[in-house]
Amino acid sequence: MKQETKTNVVETMARRVALDQAIAKMSDKYSASAQEYGQQLAKTKLEKTQVRKLETLAYTTNKVSDVTDWLKLHVGRDDKWSQKGLGRELLGILEGLYKEAREITGKIRETYPLTYDDSDLERQVHLRLIREYLKHLAAHFEYARAMQGKKR
Repeated sequence: MKQETKTNVVETMARRVALDQAIAKMSDKYSASAQEYGQQLAKTKLEKTQVRKLETLAYTTNKVSDVTDWLKLHVGRDDKWSQKGLGRELLGILEGLYKEAREITGKIRETYPLTYDDSDLERQVHLRLIREYLKHLAAHFEYARAMQGKKR
């Protein structure tokens, strides 16, 4: 029984490392898209605090719906987030990350099968991918603002 437990721990750790690596690899791919999007957002009337609030929300919640609902609420009532359809576009990007989360979890499950239920893994990975994308977006947004010489 002890040997089985040690094996499970090792497999779980290997799975966690593989998952972290897959998410990091995907995160690196987001940088170019987030840079372009951040530059577009920098041309709007959005304040850096508005972009940072979205990023902070993503890091402090455990629910994908909290992030998407916050964005929907602001797109619906805030002319700054609805400018040029950028808020709706961002919502589509964040919701679209679910497909990548599903691909990552599928590969992880295939390579590192577990005996226990991990049905929440896709949601967890989706939220982590959202966090990664928004982290890049906030950085590129603030950098673009600084390069434009705007004080926000």
